[in-house]
Amino acid sequence: MGIKSAFQRNDAESLDEGLTQTMGFLHDPDIQNQMVVLLTFISCITALRYLGVQRLSLLRGEHILNVKYLNEANLYKEVFLAYLNAALLEPVLAIGGMEEVVGEELVISILTLVSICWWIWLVTDAFDFADVMQHYKFHVDIAKELRTTETPLKWVRLVNKDNAGEKESLVGCLQKDVALWFMLSCIGAAWMPGVVSHRNVMHAYVVVILWILLHHSCRRATTWSGGYFVTFLFPSAALMPLEYCLPIMDVADCVTDLEFLISYREYVQDRTGVELIIET
Repeated sequence: MGIKSAFQRNDAESLDEGLTQTMGFLHDPDIQNQMVVLLTFISCITALRYLGVQRLSLLRGEHILNVKYLNEANLYKEVFLAYLNAALLEPVLAIGGMEEVVGEELVISILTLVSICWWIWLVTDAFDFADVMQHYKFHVDIAKELRTTETPLKWVRLVNKDNAGEKESLVGCLQKDVALWFMLSCIGAAWMPGVVSHRNVMHAYVVVILWILLHHSCRRATTWSGGYFVTFLFPSAALMPLEYCLPIMDVADCVTDLEFLISYREYVQDRTGVELIIET
């Protein structure tokens, strides 16, 4: 019992010491200045996000979809995700490794881990069109069959018909856009006096470079709202329209004949207001 109590006491003292060092790190004047700059930057970008409501009008009308460049964007996505999956291990090993990480190193490792997971979610969601095809199948194909059935099926309810909300998400989603803003803020913090070094934000540099390449590739495939700089600062505006374009690239499972292309194009127009002009 004495040995067990000694271990428990040592663990408690180690935890208290780590928390004390972490709180002291947050009270450092240089760190507070960096946090103020970070929050100011994110606040300004958020204001631009809400002031850009007029981008909804850009969703109307014809927009070109180049299938060749869409294939290239899909390949860039694979490289992006491969790096993110590899980079995910570093903060995990730093936090749970043999060497104890405290203070600023602990905070930086946790923020790095969260930001990488955020980007994995953003990129994966943008290139996953299962939800779009699910909505199309139920609200177009199955809905057509339901209208011709003699006996109404009460156990099938088509409820997700909010096209206005879908259009708003295509011109910008705050939850997704913050991922890039945080990375840019980390790079800015490294150039300011303080404990955050360029080595600490190495992943931020690489992610922004990979985003530049992926963004340019997405712009070549299709653009639904905003100019080049706008879609760069708001990743969701460049990425989320791809959900509606990727089924056209999938000739193995989705595109079976001309009838599907006509029906799916009409569905996209009804759902988003965009008339796709397909180049292949």
